[in-house]
Amino acid sequence: MFIPRLPLVLATVVAVLFGAVWLGDSIVASRVERSISTQVEEAAGLEVSPRVAVGGAPYLAALITGEIPTIGVTALDVEVSGLGAVNAKTTVSEVVVSAEQVFSGEIAGSTAAFISRTISLDGVSLGTLLDMTDLDISNPYDISPSGGSSSEARLTGTPPGFDEPVTVIVDLRLVGSEFQMTPRELVDVPQDRETDARTAFTYSLDTHELPLAGQASSVSLVGGSIYFEAQRLNVTVQMADLSPIATSES
Repeated sequence: MFIPRLPLVLATVVAVLFGAVWLGDSIVASRVERSISTQVEEAAGLEVSPRVAVGGAPYLAALITGEIPTIGVTALDVEVSGLGAVNAKTTVSEVVVSAEQVFSGEIAGSTAAFISRTISLDGVSLGTLLDMTDLDISNPYDISPSGGSSSEARLTGTPPGFDEPVTVIVDLRLVGSEFQMTPRELVDVPQDRETDARTAFTYSLDTHELPLAGQASSVSLVGGSIYFEAQRLNVTVQMADLSPIATSES
């Protein structure tokens, strides 16, 4: 069977060129991510290099748009006094950059639409605050592993003075800078211990105490963790500000 050679050759050339462009874009993006990670580590005085991911598909589209859509800086299992190990992430969005900055990743002094910093507390971290070593957090209405976002949480744990785990559903609220967690439904609690259970699962915290470099602007349950987020709009980027955990430098 005769197959025209020209279309086949053209298709092969296009595939090779596409692969080369994709590979080149990935290499540049990886170098920029390493550069930003090193800069953030040094500027914020972190003990380990954070994980960095630059947005854009492809990344080098920033040469045309003059803007990196997102830069995410993540640190996992960071030890925070009073909380234990937490996961943290800083995201900077719509970073205005020059062609040189696209390749170097040296974005200090650039402007950005906003920076958000997120701290998440899992069952171990929240359990440390509540003095419950077996605390489990889940979505009260979505039992899938990833769950959805919710302003309520289903908590199961053994409070001090209890012999067995109890289960309650709590509201998660921000009142000014204060995080308030209050039981709204007692799901599995001994009848003679209802007041004790409500007290055990009632908690408040000034979010200035979290390593967010400011008070939290939102709180929600996602999956099995409670997320606190703080945002700043229309910012000039400083590398220490990209630290997932607020430090004395950020």
